[in-house]
Amino acid sequence: MHLSNTEMERILKRNEFLLSTAGPVMEELLSNIQPTSNCIILTDTNGVYIHTLGDGLGFGRGATSPMRGLVCGEAIEGTTAMGICRVERQATCVLGCEHYNSYFDGWSCSAAPIFDHRNNLVGTLSMTMERDSFNHHAFGLVIAAAKAVTEQMRLKHLLQETRTVMDILGEAVVVLDDAGGIRMMNKYAKRLFHVTGDVTGRHLSEVAESVDAGLFPRYGEQTRDSECTLQLANGTPLQCLYSSSPVPEGGLCLTLRESRRVNQLTNRMTRAKAIYRFSDILGDAQPTRKSIRLAQKASENSMTTLILGESGVGKELFAQAIHNTSARNQQPFIVINCGAIPRDLVQSELFGYEAGAFTGAARQGAPGKFELADGGTLFLDEIGDMPLATQASLLRVLQEGEVTRVGGKRSRRVDVRVVAATHRNLAESVENGTFRHDLYYRLNVLVIDVPPLRRREGDVRLLAEFFLGKMARSLGKELTGFTPGAMRRLEEYVWPGNIRELENLIERTAVMADGPVISEDMLPELRRPGQPAHPMAPNPEYGDRKHEAMPARAADRTAMDKQRLFDALHTTKGNVQAAAKKIGVSRVTLYAHIRRHGLSLESFRQC
Repeated sequence: MHLSNTEMERILKRNEFLLSTAGPVMEELLSNIQPTSNCIILTDTNGVYIHTLGDGLGFGRGATSPMRGLVCGEAIEGTTAMGICRVERQATCVLGCEHYNSYFDGWSCSAAPIFDHRNNLVGTLSMTMERDSFNHHAFGLVIAAAKAVTEQMRLKHLLQETRTVMDILGEAVVVLDDAGGIRMMNKYAKRLFHVTGDVTGRHLSEVAESVDAGLFPRYGEQTRDSECTLQLANGTPLQCLYSSSPVPEGGLCLTLRESRRVNQLTNRMTRAKAIYRFSDILGDAQPTRKSIRLAQKASENSMTTLILGESGVGKELFAQAIHNTSARNQQPFIVINCGAIPRDLVQSELFGYEAGAFTGAARQGAPGKFELADGGTLFLDEIGDMPLATQASLLRVLQEGEVTRVGGKRSRRVDVRVVAATHRNLAESVENGTFRHDLYYRLNVLVIDVPPLRRREGDVRLLAEFFLGKMARSLGKELTGFTPGAMRRLEEYVWPGNIRELENLIERTAVMADGPVISEDMLPELRRPGQPAHPMAPNPEYGDRKHEAMPARAADRTAMDKQRLFDALHTTKGNVQAAAKKIGVSRVTLYAHIRRHGLSLESFRQC
């Protein structure tokens, strides 16, 4: 029985892996067997001759063999070594008249099975020779050759699996020999190093060289998550983390991860992303809409942006909306409060530090917020509280786009959009020497002034109803609105704590409410006009509380109190009793100030 060419092409394609592995083994076997009047045959699991090699007697080779495409089997040609081997799954031989068909009496045949990596039978390898030429050494060679094909198929499959795994890894893998020659490089590594084609045999220095000579790679020792900067062959700098491990037979295995990608993964795990958009900023007042329009303009570019406004007006909300509407919206959004970090740690928090830069520093150093925000946006909240020494370093980053870690000598390129915010009057801070004038002018490019709630006529009602609905869903309570008297009290109040204070009051009211409608007597005590309800509230002597900004003297007094508190805690390393004595207040009062300003005693005790 002979298969058609169409059927044969389909079978050959299905058995391509078997054929490519067995072909070279069959050539080697034929060249080492004497006499030459024999034929080596490879069949698939159905007994189809898919490859033949033979010298003499018209056996032919490969596609020229007249036997290719024949189908063997007991039902077709009786007892044969190939047929028995397929059924028994073990090596066998049939000599001369042992064949059922007398046509084969002059021949002897040996056959051995071939298995895949799952131990499934995929074919047979057999050798046919003249009956008188048969010997058991030839039978052993057939068995050895079939086993060689089986093992090579398993090794090839393992190698393909290994390559597949390495190619889908989220890191570059490079294997080097003792001389630094490349033995293997996965697809990720090729993309990372900007190379194409086969680079096997090329020296690593032809692809990338370390900027820090002698630090990468380290032969003979194991390294884990060390930092390095490489110069690629095309001149591109590459900052990455690498690990290395010696290869037992000599050489080095390297794994590399681009620092920016590592930072992005870290930010994703820590949810360093913006969640608010402009649609989340509620308000119909003219000052509110003006601020939103300016912020939308800011989102169309990557210019440094300064957001001004009192505490609680939602400056971070604007910063997040700017980021989420910009071209950087898929990149990190990192927030740092410049006023909540101890002065000694601001530099390392912003710019990172090298190993051993100071007592308590991590053994391998750490990236700062600028590096973590690379490609995205860094929101510098309360930038008016930033120490002068740090302001100089920040100015250099804004001008040059480079950061230098604390204790480091080498600069690192970063692509970061900076959005800063403060409740302070920076112009006055420049005049009194607490803020650098050159940094002020560098920040004062695109300025967004977020109005206080008392200047947003009509927005109190809108926000109060929104917060009440939000709390109703959260608490599972039926809360439908406010009585006219309750809403009037909310709208007459000056809201020194702005939107944050309003939200907190609505939350507290919703928790305590007994009915679906919030009445005036359900509201917490609110001072009437003329009675300041909060240390930061405007005083009547400064005019209309609904339309005038908070007096500069009140704001300065609050800021000064925070600075005094910060300095006292920093000097005493978080010792409450000593800090209270230094300021001249009781411990209870000091704790109240600490809570009000959102400070953490632990941060001072660790510095």
